[in-house]
Amino acid sequence: MKAGMYVPVPHVTAHSERLAATTAAAQEPLLPLEFDPGFTLALEETLEAERLGYDIALFAERHMGPDLEAWVLASAVASHTSRIRIMPASNPDFWHPNLLAKLAASLDRIAPGRAAINFVTGWGETEIQYFSTQRHANDDARYARAEAFIETMRATWSAAADSPLPPAVGAEFFPAPLPLVPGEHPIPIYAVSRSDRGLDMVAKSADYWFADYGGGFDRTFDDVLATAARSIADMRARAERFGRVVKFGISALVLPAESEEAGWALLDRKRQEILAKTPHLVMASLGAAGARLVGPPDLIAERAAAFAELGADLLLCKYIPESGALEAIADAIKPAVSVGS
Repeated sequence: MKAGMYVPVPHVTAHSERLAATTAAAQEPLLPLEFDPGFTLALEETLEAERLGYDIALFAERHMGPDLEAWVLASAVASHTSRIRIMPASNPDFWHPNLLAKLAASLDRIAPGRAAINFVTGWGETEIQYFSTQRHANDDARYARAEAFIETMRATWSAAADSPLPPAVGAEFFPAPLPLVPGEHPIPIYAVSRSDRGLDMVAKSADYWFADYGGGFDRTFDDVLATAARSIADMRARAERFGRVVKFGISALVLPAESEEAGWALLDRKRQEILAKTPHLVMASLGAAGARLVGPPDLIAERAAAFAELGADLLLCKYIPESGALEAIADAIKPAVSVGS
């Protein structure tokens, strides 16, 4: 199993003093020759993750918040990297597939053969109102469009762009004759969905799925693992019906601490800080802590190994972006995950 990291941006990352400073700075003009603090933080953390051996960096997308635009930020950071895979997130409701295909192909040539897409189909209604023209009648319409979106991107990347998609797939989109090919083909697509129709979309169209392990903080790890096992088995069966194989990831907040009790106490303090300082940010719930990768390093390694035994190929780590955090996580998960090897 490989390791990845969420690049620290305000809406997906637990509170830290430096992150709070970047959020405040986003609302002020920059001095001449001054870099945006959010870019500086993202660059430094991604380069540190690359140095430590993390395999992939996720740049989450949020349009309403103070975050820098995900594809712009990812491309700027990518130009400084040499090994780590660069994965911006995208919701198809905000893009046309041929435009996203060109963005991804461009990124895959800036970071040669190292681009990926985190394909996200659910989003906040406020962002949809302000930044998208898409309005879906129901879930089936949403996910049918998403399937046609992915098929169109792949057709554009493969230069099979001389005919429209069959109407039964999606007459809305036509692959483009794009004279720019990715450095790697095809560019992998990572997806997350929880609805029944969304799971079929993942099984039919995505390369990786971030498995469902349930929610809440009061569950035992045995319960978490059993939920993940059921969801992985279900996705395997769905993908098989479409003649496909989908790989799996686990998205989790990882926090090494002296004990489980100390780790959960720290998370509770962080949750209160977020609610007091930035209550509008969705990370306030710290829901990814529900994977229960909190506590002593040996416990975290044991639980990460249990996810790997279920078939997870990637542990994507959310974390508190403070000095030394990425290294502490790498040391904790190294017995179970190939970090720095």
